[in-house]
Amino acid sequence: MYEPDSKPLKLLGIINVLQDITEAKAAERSRDEFFSIASHELRTPLTAIRGNTSMIQQYFGDQLKDPSLKEMINDIHDSSTRLINIVNDFLNTSRLEQGKMEFKAAAFDLPNLVNEVIEELRAGNVAGKVPIVTHLGAVPTAMADRDRLKEVIINLISNAVKFTEDGTIMVNLEMENEWLKLSVKDTGRGIPQESQGLLFHKFQQASNNILTRDSTRSTGLGLYISKLLMTGMGGEIFLEKSAAGKGTTFAVLIPTAKPVKPPKLGKTRPALTGVKS
Repeated sequence: MYEPDSKPLKLLGIINVLQDITEAKAAERSRDEFFSIASHELRTPLTAIRGNTSMIQQYFGDQLKDPSLKEMINDIHDSSTRLINIVNDFLNTSRLEQGKMEFKAAAFDLPNLVNEVIEELRAGNVAGKVPIVTHLGAVPTAMADRDRLKEVIINLISNAVKFTEDGTIMVNLEMENEWLKLSVKDTGRGIPQESQGLLFHKFQQASNNILTRDSTRSTGLGLYISKLLMTGMGGEIFLEKSAAGKGTTFAVLIPTAKPVKPPKLGKTRPALTGVKS
């Protein structure tokens, strides 16, 4: 504290503010313990439910004479799969926010990874009836965590399929300055300007219609997790362009493998930047 209007300023005293954060730390520990329990206690029975219903569908399909019973088995399998994905999203979010997810940088061929993702989505009927067209030019080797980047690409293409009833999805790979730029463009419903600020935030979807949000079967964590993953790999993800009824284009910037010392990837930083347009 200084004496008002004194020249030069005259120091009157110093105030120290102390805050007891014992309860906050205890709450943080409780949250960590909860996610640890969720990891072991929720995923194990859910995986058993999904596995058993999958075997019933595969090996005992002929014995399910009643269509209603067969439909119930299918519902159980689909619901267990959805719950496992939700639990995985919660666990990944917690690990990323706490900086507990390690990234392993390695050089790999990005076009091969993109083709691998598309084939897996088609095999799992995730791609639906919307054609996916790729334009993968000759580009340098990528330097990132292959498995983590695969999660991001799966999320972007799956979202494009989810919100595109008719049209085409285009996956383009090119160089932008010294970065590998992968863009996913769809011809779907698009994102209104007023909703674009919701992107990349936790539990948020760019839709004001609660019925539409529910129909997507999403936790609203996909883009948020993708943002944290790209930050942890030294890259970036952003909305390139979108308009209601005119489709959407998302893009990621990925480091390239250089002949010099490769970038050292550390733990993630939870700080997020705004939407790049």
